[in-house]
Amino acid sequence: MAKGKVRSYDEERGFGFIRSPEAPDDVFFHFKDVVGGEEGDFEGATVEFTLTDGERGPKASNVRVESRRSGGAPAAERRPASANRPPSLREFRREVTEILLSVDGIGSTQIRAVRDYLSDYGLDRGFVVEDTRR
Repeated sequence: MAKGKVRSYDEERGFGFIRSPEAPDDVFFHFKDVVGGEEGDFEGATVEFTLTDGERGPKASNVRVESRRSGGAPAAERRPASANRPPSLREFRREVTEILLSVDGIGSTQIRAVRDYLSDYGLDRGFVVEDTRR
């Protein structure tokens, strides 16, 4: 069994790449290759796996999560049920404000500027939806 660390993981698409000293290139894995059906954000997790040759390069099978990065938790524990939809503008602005308030040395003018910029960015790209109620 090879060992490595998950370099990146796309939770939406269900695949990622493992960096391992036992492989010359990053090793592809799909969430279906994770033993036990464990789900969530695997990025930064230490894993053990069987190294195989895939169609496009090294591929991992029988992936076992040994440890997650600190603070890592399965997605179901991190997100509310409403996570299947983009947040409303009101929800997004509230969350961004709470995060920015925890930053030392940032003032209200800066908080508003960053919050407004991120809100516009999210709306333009569909990450945030307009509020349906007023």
